[in-house]
Amino acid sequence: MTRKCLICDSSITNIHMGIDACRACAVFYRRARRSKTKFRCKSNSGRCVTEGRVLECRRCRFDLMDGIFERANLEISTAPRSNHLSVAEFKSELSSPLSSIDAPMTPFEQEPKMETSRCTESAPSTSSTPVLDRIRCGYNVMTRIRKSAELCMRPLDKFVHPTAIDDNTFLIIPATHGLTFRTTQIMISSLFDFASIAFPDFETLSAAEKWHLISGCHERFFTIESTFRAVKLFPNDDRIFVSYTMTLCADTAEYFLSDCPKNVNSDGGRQALMKNLEDNPRRCKRAMSRTNPSDEEFLVMIALSFWNSEISSGDDRLNRMAASCRTEIMQDLHTYYSTRGVTDYASRIGELFCLLVNNEKVTTMITEDIELLRLMDINQLPRF
Repeated sequence: MTRKCLICDSSITNIHMGIDACRACAVFYRRARRSKTKFRCKSNSGRCVTEGRVLECRRCRFDLMDGIFERANLEISTAPRSNHLSVAEFKSELSSPLSSIDAPMTPFEQEPKMETSRCTESAPSTSSTPVLDRIRCGYNVMTRIRKSAELCMRPLDKFVHPTAIDDNTFLIIPATHGLTFRTTQIMISSLFDFASIAFPDFETLSAAEKWHLISGCHERFFTIESTFRAVKLFPNDDRIFVSYTMTLCADTAEYFLSDCPKNVNSDGGRQALMKNLEDNPRRCKRAMSRTNPSDEEFLVMIALSFWNSEISSGDDRLNRMAASCRTEIMQDLHTYYSTRGVTDYASRIGELFCLLVNNEKVTTMITEDIELLRLMDINQLPRF
């Protein structure tokens, strides 16, 4: 007999937290309890459950689950489970097709169940923030592409079952130099899909113009995106994401270089890598933690990093398009604040722009470090 989640009514095959709840609702509730966030009802009525919009309102969703557990008198553990393998574990264990270890989530509470084809359509006319809606949709499609492609390219002894890819029950593993190059290819390729969905005018550009934009923004984009996810998932240590499903930290630096060419100076490479890990990632994570952007503010930042003001092109049409997109993004950000009753948000926008400036500086330093590894013959991979 098919069982239904008591919260969102989706079909389930397993219980979570001792009740008939889907994994997405269980993850949401644990995170909400752990963070002690005070949610506001999206409709200000407290009736989102009876109106069939429970997934749209975090307050009503949380209250519904809280009531279920209170009536059931269940004690809920909010402690996060580890989702990171050490080098020793990675070398000695095979990835279970249906591992119970939590997988990396997108910056949103769950990946929405949406059809990719629908994401190319214009945002509903009733939306007050259509640009943000398209950016969110484009980013979700981008993360799905990256997740599936990265997991499918793992070695056979680290096989990930398709069902684990679909329900996010795979392992985050330490990165290697060679694998990171391939995952960067995937990320850059998925940026084309992101841009096509988020910014319809992108499709009117020539192939050369598209590449001009993406080759000039992908490093900035990735620094913001990976830091945001790392702060969400690893707030208390030095782990960083170097792809959607792989991490790097001081403890795994030596392993990162394990698939470099045999004739390189691995000691020098390790020292250079360790210096980079001591400085740039920590600086990024500290700045991101201080600013603590919301999901919508995060979407604005990755969009502005795509249409960054450093774009230099002799094509007036491309420059006008970039300026127009930046204006539309900022207009939606103003609307986002206004609809939430925030009137004095100038200082908050200033904080976001300071974070973008910091991101720009760190991205430049990371690029210089990569070039240093290239000069040491450690990074012998092609340039993009």
